[in-house]
Amino acid sequence: MTKGIQILPIGTVVMLKNSSSAIMIAGYLAESEAKPGYIWDYSGFLYPVGLRDGSEVYTFDQGQIEEIYALGYQDGESFGFIQHIQKAAAKLAEKLEGLEQQGKEGKKDV
Repeated sequence: MTKGIQILPIGTVVMLKNSSSAIMIAGYLAESEAKPGYIWDYSGFLYPVGLRDGSEVYTFDQGQIEEIYALGYQDGESFGFIQHIQKAAAKLAEKLEGLEQQGKEGKKDV
Protein backbone atom coordinates (compact mmCIF):
# COMPACT_ATOMS: atom_id res chain seq x y z
CA MET A 1 0.00 0.00 0.00
CA THR A 2 1.29 3.41 -0.97
CA LYS A 3 1.34 6.02 1.81
CA GLY A 4 -0.08 9.48 1.20
CA ILE A 5 -1.36 8.93 -2.34
CA GLN A 6 -3.83 11.12 -4.18
CA ILE A 7 -6.64 8.61 -4.67
CA LEU A 8 -8.11 8.41 -8.16
CA PRO A 9 -11.90 8.05 -8.56
CA ILE A 10 -13.70 4.86 -9.51
CA GLY A 11 -13.98 4.59 -13.29
CA THR A 12 -10.57 6.14 -13.93
CA VAL A 13 -8.80 4.43 -16.84
CA VAL A 14 -5.04 3.98 -16.46
CA MET A 15 -2.12 2.29 -18.15
CA LEU A 16 0.19 0.41 -15.83
CA LYS A 17 3.95 0.27 -16.31
CA ASN A 18 5.06 -2.70 -18.44
CA SER A 19 1.48 -3.37 -19.54
CA SER A 20 -0.22 -3.41 -22.92
CA SER A 21 -3.82 -3.14 -21.71
CA ALA A 22 -5.62 -0.32 -19.94
CA ILE A 23 -7.26 -0.92 -16.55
CA MET A 24 -10.38 0.76 -15.18
CA ILE A 25 -10.27 1.38 -11.43
CA ALA A 26 -13.15 -0.40 -9.69
CA GLY A 27 -12.16 -0.45 -6.01
CA TYR A 28 -9.80 0.58 -3.25
CA LEU A 29 -7.62 -1.08 -0.58
CA ALA A 30 -7.85 -4.51 -2.17
CA GLU A 31 -6.30 -7.79 -1.13
CA SER A 32 -5.34 -10.61 -3.48
CA GLU A 33 -4.16 -14.18 -3.22
CA ALA A 34 -1.04 -13.23 -5.20
CA LYS A 35 0.39 -11.40 -2.17
CA PRO A 36 -1.42 -12.48 1.02
CA GLY A 37 -1.53 -9.88 3.78
CA TYR A 38 -0.69 -7.00 1.44
CA ILE A 39 -3.19 -4.22 0.81
CA TRP A 40 -3.11 -2.81 -2.72
CA ASP A 41 -4.15 0.77 -3.47
CA TYR A 42 -6.58 -0.25 -6.23
CA SER A 43 -8.44 -3.07 -7.90
CA GLY A 44 -9.73 -2.93 -11.45
CA PHE A 45 -10.73 -4.62 -14.67
CA LEU A 46 -9.42 -4.60 -18.22
CA TYR A 47 -10.74 -1.68 -20.20
CA PRO A 48 -12.99 -1.73 -22.21
CA VAL A 49 -13.79 -5.40 -21.49
CA GLY A 50 -14.82 -5.05 -17.85
CA LEU A 51 -15.47 -7.94 -15.48
CA ARG A 52 -15.99 -11.32 -17.14
CA ASP A 53 -15.12 -13.56 -14.19
CA GLY A 54 -13.57 -13.20 -10.74
CA SER A 55 -10.12 -14.27 -11.89
CA GLU A 56 -9.79 -11.13 -14.01
CA VAL A 57 -9.61 -8.64 -11.14
CA TYR A 58 -6.30 -6.78 -11.16
CA THR A 59 -4.70 -5.27 -8.06
CA PHE A 60 -2.08 -2.54 -8.24
CA ASP A 61 -0.53 0.40 -6.44
CA GLN A 62 -0.34 4.07 -7.38
CA GLY A 63 3.35 3.73 -8.23
CA GLN A 64 2.56 1.19 -10.95
CA ILE A 65 0.47 3.69 -12.91
CA GLU A 66 2.31 5.02 -15.93
CA GLU A 67 -0.43 7.15 -17.48
CA ILE A 68 -3.96 8.30 -16.69
CA TYR A 69 -6.19 8.16 -19.76
CA ALA A 70 -9.47 9.38 -18.23
CA LEU A 71 -10.68 10.34 -14.76
CA GLY A 72 -13.81 8.71 -13.39
CA TYR A 73 -16.93 10.63 -12.43
CA GLN A 74 -16.58 12.84 -9.36
CA ASP A 75 -19.19 14.59 -7.24
CA GLY A 76 -19.61 15.60 -3.60
CA GLU A 77 -20.36 12.04 -2.55
CA SER A 78 -17.25 10.64 -4.25
CA PHE A 79 -15.03 13.37 -2.76
CA GLY A 80 -16.35 12.54 0.72
CA PHE A 81 -15.79 8.83 0.15
CA ILE A 82 -12.25 9.40 -1.09
CA GLN A 83 -11.48 11.40 2.08
CA HIS A 84 -12.81 8.46 4.10
CA ILE A 85 -10.62 6.03 2.11
CA GLN A 86 -7.55 8.24 2.64
CA LYS A 87 -8.11 8.24 6.41
CA ALA A 88 -8.71 4.48 6.45
CA ALA A 89 -5.57 3.90 4.36
CA ALA A 90 -3.48 6.04 6.72
CA LYS A 91 -4.75 4.11 9.77
CA LEU A 92 -4.14 0.80 8.02
CA ALA A 93 -0.60 1.86 7.06
CA GLU A 94 0.14 2.81 10.68
CA LYS A 95 -1.19 -0.52 11.90
CA LEU A 96 0.85 -2.47 9.35
CA GLU A 97 4.00 -0.50 10.21
CA GLY A 98 3.43 -1.29 13.89
CA LEU A 99 3.08 -4.99 13.12
CA GLU A 100 6.22 -4.93 10.99
CA GLN A 101 8.12 -3.16 13.76
CA GLN A 102 6.91 -5.73 16.32
CA GLY A 103 8.10 -8.49 14.02
CA LYS A 104 11.54 -6.92 13.69
CA GLU A 105 11.82 -6.43 17.47
CA GLY A 106 10.71 -10.01 18.04
CA LYS A 107 13.45 -11.29 15.77
CA LYS A 108 16.08 -9.35 17.73
CA ASP A 109 15.02 -11.07 20.96
CA VAL A 110 15.53 -14.58 19.57
